[in-house]
Amino acid sequence: MFLSKAFVGEGTPRPTVYTCPCVGDSGYLKKQFFELEKDERYHPSILTLEKKYHFGKLYRENYKIWIKLQQQSGVVFDLLYDPLGWRTLLAHPEVFHKPTLYIHQGGVLGNESMLPRYERKHKDIKL
Repeated sequence: MFLSKAFVGEGTPRPTVYTCPCVGDSGYLKKQFFELEKDERYHPSILTLEKKYHFGKLYRENYKIWIKLQQQSGVVFDLLYDPLGWRTLLAHPEVFHKPTLYIHQGGVLGNESMLPRYERKHKDIKL
């Protein structure tokens, strides 16, 4: 939301900032935005997936996209937020009608515990 708010200005075209709920649903995320900023024009656009995901649960599709992104880009993303962010973004091809910048969702310290969990649960998927 703060990134979206930074782009609001008079007379200048502003980029669209997209986000997705990683905890709860879009209603919960919107509620959080309103607690921080009452003026909705500062809120980012929320993208969602059809399926609901539970925070911290190990999803095969999240692990697969994490591996694919690392192999294709050489960038190590975090295993908790970024797979869901990328999958949500890719599920909305309309976003790509303009150049798109993806901002890494955070540190990778949590990968130290998440990666062994994924490797144990999905032994058939290899880095």
